[in-house]
Amino acid sequence: MADETGTGEAACGICGGGTLEEMLDYRSLQRVTSDCRSWPAGGRLGVCRVCGAVQKPADDAFLADIDAIYRSYTIYHQAAGAEQAVFEQSSGLPASRSVKLLDTFRRYAGLNATGRMLDVGCGNGATIRAFGQVAPGWTKVGTEFDDKYRAEVESIPVTEPLHVGPVGEVAGTFDVITMIHVLEHIVDPVAVLATLRGKLTPGGLLLIEVPHHPANPFELLIADHRSHFTADSLSRALTAAGYEIVSVADNWIPKELSVVARPATAQRPAAPEGEPVAARDRIAGSIAWLRRTADRLRELADTGSVGLFGTSIAGTWLAAEAGDRIGFFVDEDPNRLGRSYLGRPVLSPATVAAGSRVFVGLPPAVAAGICGRLTTPGVAYLAPPA
Repeated sequence: MADETGTGEAACGICGGGTLEEMLDYRSLQRVTSDCRSWPAGGRLGVCRVCGAVQKPADDAFLADIDAIYRSYTIYHQAAGAEQAVFEQSSGLPASRSVKLLDTFRRYAGLNATGRMLDVGCGNGATIRAFGQVAPGWTKVGTEFDDKYRAEVESIPVTEPLHVGPVGEVAGTFDVITMIHVLEHIVDPVAVLATLRGKLTPGGLLLIEVPHHPANPFELLIADHRSHFTADSLSRALTAAGYEIVSVADNWIPKELSVVARPATAQRPAAPEGEPVAARDRIAGSIAWLRRTADRLRELADTGSVGLFGTSIAGTWLAAEAGDRIGFFVDEDPNRLGRSYLGRPVLSPATVAAGSRVFVGLPPAVAAGICGRLTTPGVAYLAPPA
């Protein structure tokens, strides 16, 4: 799919029929990579004038950024490669994101005892490993653009050799294909989805997991994400690629969309018109909220030492915004505790000293739950602006 139209404007990578209206305020925001490193400002973000999909123009600058990011990509470096945990909001108990997702999918889809699955963009094998736990009788295959994690992936029981290269060249067909935090990176998502459709057996299912930016504005700051999906834009991309939607859920994993689809058996009706004005207003509101949140943290840091809750995307971006005025990080992920992040110690809530202030720079609903749950005597957990 072309990235530029005859008018020089960036083309929509979802509907193919619109051009992107750039959100100019975005250019001045510092960014962060999906493997949690600071990245300079200067990115572009647009909203399709026809369907309302939110994307970065796939121009030369974006392609250069993703090339530089992926050449030095280090997955989950905050925890020596251990997958980021997800947390039950009321108790704060951690769980493996992949196991939670795939256990929900297994119960929803009614998987057979045996089958063959493909994980596209398998990284160091977290999804494949989790799939083996919830469906031990299945054969598993992973694909990646390089062989950096070949040994880790191929050490997982009942896993075929890692495929390195285009996904269309993977041999055979599959009963389940998973794309966990992959589709948002792909320059031409509809074309890749169409290729994968031909890799599914009759009755096979595609499971996609992507960030949900309306629930998490920090996701817009990720420099190497081409698409920033909503349920509507992801459904539109799947329909254009020849799928029918089985399920769209925003409650399987917090702040994420979980979508199950299968190849369409009949011609699907054209997708209804999108809502570009509502999408532009939502993105403008998110950018304004991100600025207010960074301003609030700087105000706190100007009056004394402050800690940051979280060592992922939000924490990385906010630490860059506040500079050397951040004294420490707080996290509940056991794989990250006792380490240092960005040169500061990572503490558990139980070890934060009395008299400390901790800024919970997360989406307001999530931050409110954390601030209400963490009531350590003498420690102030501070929520961002609404």
